[in-house]
Amino acid sequence: MLDFETALTQLLATHSCRQGSETVCLSESMGRILAEPLIARYPSPLFDNSAMDGYAVCDNQGGLQDFTVVSRIMAGETSDTPLQHGQAVRIFTGAALPPQTTAVVLQEDCRVEGDKLHADVAIKAGQHMRLKAEEIEEGDILLARGSMMSAAAVGLAASQGYRELPVYRKMKAVVFSSGNELTEPGAELGKGKIYDANRYQLIAWLRNLGIETDDGGILPDDLAHTQTALQQAGEQYDVIITSGGASVGDADYLKQALQNIGVLTEHSIAIKPGKPFAWGKAGGAHIFVLPGNPVSAFVTGQILLLPVLNKLMGKNEADWQLAELYVSAAFTTKKAIKRREFLRVRVETVDSGETIARLLPNQGSAMLATCVAANALCDVPPNTLIKAGSKVRVLMLK
Repeated sequence: MLDFETALTQLLATHSCRQGSETVCLSESMGRILAEPLIARYPSPLFDNSAMDGYAVCDNQGGLQDFTVVSRIMAGETSDTPLQHGQAVRIFTGAALPPQTTAVVLQEDCRVEGDKLHADVAIKAGQHMRLKAEEIEEGDILLARGSMMSAAAVGLAASQGYRELPVYRKMKAVVFSSGNELTEPGAELGKGKIYDANRYQLIAWLRNLGIETDDGGILPDDLAHTQTALQQAGEQYDVIITSGGASVGDADYLKQALQNIGVLTEHSIAIKPGKPFAWGKAGGAHIFVLPGNPVSAFVTGQILLLPVLNKLMGKNEADWQLAELYVSAAFTTKKAIKRREFLRVRVETVDSGETIARLLPNQGSAMLATCVAANALCDVPPNTLIKAGSKVRVLMLK
C-alpha cells in the first residue's frame, strides 16, 4: 500500500491548472479565482483624512489645548489652506485634512464657544489621522493570482476602481456512482438495495467549491455501458468523479473500462477509511475514483481529492489543503493500527479556554451521520495510540 503523503505528492505532481481565463464583472466575481494578480492603482488612503468626527488642529510645539476654529471641512471637500499654529477646523470622518494638521481631537473630548476650542484631554500628535498610503502603496499587489474572491476582496477591488476582473474559467465536472445495488432516493427500495448517498453528497460538495457539476447517474455493473459513459464524459468535462468500483471485486468494471479508454493510476492507500483510490485520464478529462463506502468517499474527498481540485482550479498553493490545528485530545484510542487513520472529531473550546478534540461515536466507514456532526478530522499516524491530553493534529472541515 502507498502511504498517504506519497500518494498526495504524486497526485499534486501529476496535475496542474489548465483552465483558461475570462473577464467577469466585479459584481459577479464572488467565489471566482483570480487568473492575474490585482495591482493597486492608487495609494490607500488616497489622501490624509480624518478617522473621526472632531477638529483637525495644528500644534507645532506640543502641549497646546486651546485653538481658534477657522473653517469647516465636510467629507468630499478639500482645503489647500495650511493650518497655522493654534488653529483648528471642524472636520468629519473621511474628510481630507488640511495641510499642517498635527492631530484630530474627538468632538466629545473638547468644548467650543464661538470660534474658541478647548481640548479637555491631552492631545497626542498624529492621533485619529489616516495618512496617505499608510495601508497600500500604488503598485502594490492587492491580491495574488490564485486568490479566491471573498466579499472583502470584492470590496478591496472596488475601492481601487476595478469594474472587471480576470478570473479562471469555472471547472466543469460530472459525478457518477457505480453499482447495481444502488437506488435513487425517492424510489422504492428493493431487497438488497441501498439508496445512493455518495453521488448526492459529492455533487453538493463540488458545487459548493465553485465547480459547475452535472449528475451522471448510476453506472450499472456492465463493462460496455460504463465504458461508453466514461468515454462520452471525457469529451465534455474537465473532471470526472466516480464512487464505487475502485476495489478488487469481480463485478467492479470501472477500472477495466478506464484502462480500455484512457489511463488509470490505481493504488491502495494506507489510510483508514478510504483504502481504495484511483486516478487517471479519460479523453481530455481528469478522473478520480473514490471508494464506495460513504464515509470513505467523504474522507478521501477531503484529504486527497480537495487539494488536487483546488490546484486544478488555479488556487494558491497555500489554499489547497484543509487548515490544520494542534489541539488536546479528549479521548484515548484502544489500539494502534498499521494504517494512518482519520477520525471524525468535534473541535471545541472548553470553559478553561483550552481547545480540545472530542471523538465522535460510530466511526465505521458506512456511518455517514458522524460526518455531519464532525467539524474536523483527527490525523492519527500509523502504529500510534492517542492518550487523553496529548496533542493531536486535526484538519478543519469547511
